[in-house]
Amino acid sequence: MRPIKDIRVYKSLSENADGLPMPAGVVNRELAVVLHRVAMKLSEKGFTLGDFDHIYIDLTCFPTEGGIAPSKRSIDRYHSWYRWYEAEVSRELYGTLESPECIPVVIEILGQVLTRFFSTAEFGSEAILACVNEAVTAGEDMLVVFREKTSARNRAVIYLRYTDSGKFFPLLRVYGGEDELMLEKDLPLANSLDAYGTIQLSAKEVTIKPRKNAFSSDLAPMIFEL
Repeated sequence: MRPIKDIRVYKSLSENADGLPMPAGVVNRELAVVLHRVAMKLSEKGFTLGDFDHIYIDLTCFPTEGGIAPSKRSIDRYHSWYRWYEAEVSRELYGTLESPECIPVVIEILGQVLTRFFSTAEFGSEAILACVNEAVTAGEDMLVVFREKTSARNRAVIYLRYTDSGKFFPLLRVYGGEDELMLEKDLPLANSLDAYGTIQLSAKEVTIKPRKNAFSSDLAPMIFEL
């Protein structure tokens, strides 16, 4: 069971089944940002889709049993980390999928898909919808715990925010005894999180070391005094 990683929406006018054309991606930056925030918050809370972690929702004008259903397209055995779900929509909504005005309705459909097919005793419909609502209402101010380090005296947390431009805007907070805020620091905007590998915490400073990969080889640690 892996926490959810990604939510994407597509569109089609025909059935999404083997041998037929694949649905087209919905080009809508504002919607993509909201969907990413929803996935971030659900992932933080430990929500899982089961044995896959990407969900692709096809918004289609083709008749769908029950309005929402798993796709009839076979699971790709070479890319088993995603699944297709179908949601029947009106022609009117279909015509607005490239504009911000569709976002409230699409988010409502997403909530229906998640609660109908992935609600569990451990993570029920109420918890799912609370995450969706927080992502929508908090927007750029939504905080998601990304990294955390605790020492004998202090606790350092890197929170993620996700901007309307589609970038990460991390926030560092260090807490002392009884969760007294000792340090709060906005960290650099980033397209990726390669600069945020591990946290080292002492009584006098906190150090954020980059990930160990080819993309972070030229990145220096970030050090902050307490």
